[in-house]
Amino acid sequence: MSPNTSPADPATATEARSAAEHYAAAEALFTRAREIYPTLSSRAVDQDEYRRCFDWARMHLRLAEAITAGVSLVLAHRELLANPDVRLHDTYISAETRHWNEFIGAQNSTTGRPA
Repeated sequence: MSPNTSPADPATATEARSAAEHYAAAEALFTRAREIYPTLSSRAVDQDEYRRCFDWARMHLRLAEAITAGVSLVLAHRELLANPDVRLHDTYISAETRHWNEFIGAQNSTTGRPA
């Protein structure tokens, strides 16, 4: 099994990843699936490994998309806050961006604290 297929070590499974790292992990899994395909047999073990590559790649892509969407939301909110002509009352977006800011800050923290 490829080391990128599933988390092998629980200690490393909690490390924060950026969207780019999730995209790279998905690409590595797609590459692994392409390598498996020419020799794919009808054995359940082979089929499971091939399917597992796609399942984990899909998960990595969804996480990368969620992170990208969250960052876009934070940037849009900051632009609105910087514009004095826009009045933002205590909107739901403020609460949502606060969580994204905490998540992004934890990923970029130099303390080594995982997100």
